[in-house]
Amino acid sequence: MSTPAEPQAGDPGLDPALADLRASVADMRATARWITGAAAGVGALVLAGGPLVIVKDLDDAGDVVAAAGGMLLAVSGVVWVVWRASEVLTPRTATLDDLGSPELDGLRKLIDRSPADFYGPRATDPAALRRERRLRLTVAARLEALLARESDPARERVLAHEAAVARRNALLIQRLQQRLLAWIHAWQVRQSLKRARRDTLLASLLVLTGAVLYVTAPLDAKEKPTVVYVCEAGAATTPKAVHAQEDPCAR
Repeated sequence: MSTPAEPQAGDPGLDPALADLRASVADMRATARWITGAAAGVGALVLAGGPLVIVKDLDDAGDVVAAAGGMLLAVSGVVWVVWRASEVLTPRTATLDDLGSPELDGLRKLIDRSPADFYGPRATDPAALRRERRLRLTVAARLEALLARESDPARERVLAHEAAVARRNALLIQRLQQRLLAWIHAWQVRQSLKRARRDTLLASLLVLTGAVLYVTAPLDAKEKPTVVYVCEAGAATTPKAVHAQEDPCAR
């Protein structure tokens, strides 16, 4: 098990925005788990209760086909919901390059409203942010190399101060990168949850249609059998005591 990294010099501490983004991802995944549990409960109800109630009333091939089709629709709807909701729970890795994907159009529009809040005062995109961090680290390394060879106390203090500033700036840029990655990850989970909610509504209609089809399968109208009476030649001599409604051959 990994342990939290020790605070470094110039590290401004825990980023509240990063903590909020991680909490929002946890909340969205909790919602997805609730959707999955509800869909599984509906599936169990359809599979367990339905057949026991209806199967005894299926008296022809048409009823069986209608009932089987209805159950298949209902189960398909449940599986659809579980599959979509499980996408929200699937672990995923976000990269800065994912910001260019079509599903993150909304996030890019949000960034365009205030780029400095996401990239800092100098960078304008993730690539520039990476270049800026490499530059700060390179400057810090060169200043530290000069500091190691410096013997003048006054110059040592200046070099030490400038190296610390460069390191701190690199850490701040790293924080911006981590925050941007958290935004990308949270937005991906958000989009998955939106799809799960939309498909849950559509799948609910599918489950309802299947349930109605299954329940009404035995209720289709059956034609009453036609009774054909064959009267013998001597039927006309039937005693008058026999009423017409009792003997269809009576005249």
